[in-house]
Amino acid sequence: MHDGAARDSAHSAHDSAPERALIAWRAHDTKSALHGADREAVRSTDAPRALVLELLMRPGPGRDLYNACARLGRLLADAGASPSLAVATIDGAACALEELGIPCEVERLAPARASVAEGYFAVVVENERASARRAWDYPACAVRISKDTVGIAAGYPSEDREALADWSARVALAVSRAGYKHAALAGSEAARAELEQALSLVGVDLVDPAADRASRDEPKGWLSSLLKR
Repeated sequence: MHDGAARDSAHSAHDSAPERALIAWRAHDTKSALHGADREAVRSTDAPRALVLELLMRPGPGRDLYNACARLGRLLADAGASPSLAVATIDGAACALEELGIPCEVERLAPARASVAEGYFAVVVENERASARRAWDYPACAVRISKDTVGIAAGYPSEDREALADWSARVALAVSRAGYKHAALAGSEAARAELEQALSLVGVDLVDPAADRASRDEPKGWLSSLLKR
């Protein structure tokens, strides 16, 4: 009976080790949090943290570990965590394991840190690119020339035909809903071609603003300033 109780106690201690490590890791990261978004990011990433801990505690090839770390980095970025938290969180995990006497392969910590950072900054770059593309959506890309004529800067930052077609469809639909019947375009040849086709499908005709002396200078200046963004 005594031996059985000892075995049950040992199993119980082993089973609770990952949970205790997770609690300790959260405590380390919360202590070093810079703001409320960091603290919320710590609270909302238990699942990927538990996986990272499990893989850190398991010796062997690091591929799964690094993938899990990259995923954690992406989720931290999505949650609004600071770069400081992202690049230091693996140190918190290592400290938690060390405090509980749980061994991990130290040589895998540096690439684990890099993987978290890679996932985090990949999301940051993706968000910045998405923000730059949104700057070319309607109405940011347009200026009113007259009651039924709009000038459009076709400067969408992509040469991908599918991306250009999606952008053109959004702009053309918005222009049509705004009540414009005519449009003057300026920008890259590929973007103008896609936008011209999309506008024709919603009944918006193209015009040359230089043909109208009264509107020649100001619209061109507006379009030029939009293209320089």
